[in-house]
Amino acid sequence: MVLRKFLSAVVIALSFSYLWAVDGLSIHVSGLFKNTAILTINGQQHTLKVGLTSPEGVKLISANSRRAVVEYNGKQHTLTMGSSGALGFDDPDVMVPITPPEEHKSLKLVREQDGMFRVRGTINNTQVHFLVDTGATIVAMNHTTAERIGIPFRAIGKPMKVETASGIEDAYRVVLRRVRIGDLELSNVEGSVIVGNQPSKVLLGNSFLGKFKVEQDGDHLTIGSRH
Repeated sequence: MVLRKFLSAVVIALSFSYLWAVDGLSIHVSGLFKNTAILTINGQQHTLKVGLTSPEGVKLISANSRRAVVEYNGKQHTLTMGSSGALGFDDPDVMVPITPPEEHKSLKLVREQDGMFRVRGTINNTQVHFLVDTGATIVAMNHTTAERIGIPFRAIGKPMKVETASGIEDAYRVVLRRVRIGDLELSNVEGSVIVGNQPSKVLLGNSFLGKFKVEQDGDHLTIGSRH
């Protein structure tokens, strides 16, 4: 019972939502873990360990954090996290994609007393403070911030020179694995690491902002998805 409540809490926090149809059964893949899957079958939630069978007759053959193999009516089906689809009724190995409706996401910021827009976010899952800079070409940070995030910029970055308020500084061009503010997230974002103390805040430039719709209305700035 404790395990069921814990896994259910994890599922709610991560908002997993993947729906499949298997030979007439509606299966909602709520969570996948090593040797365990949380499945809602025809509206009833079950936490199945490998080898166990639900009351509806769905047996869990194997499971990890990415996929589960289940057996029903003598047929095996692979259910995956990270995509949405339905297994064909005639051919159990054919996956027919389902395109979910896209959700509009946006973030509204208020100008601070110094005239700037700032926002908290993450780079590679590490929290940072961004200064929104629509005039900056890419996301830029100083080397101390990069080291805190764990970016090996000297090993993987491309050396270059940049001009700062302190003069010409050494810098490295890098690719940031993930950048996020609010509900807005991008992968593989171009960035730069400047050797020195500047910028004191991470500059959120157009390598991120350019992928979204940015609108300013007086002291308010809205960053949102384009659709």
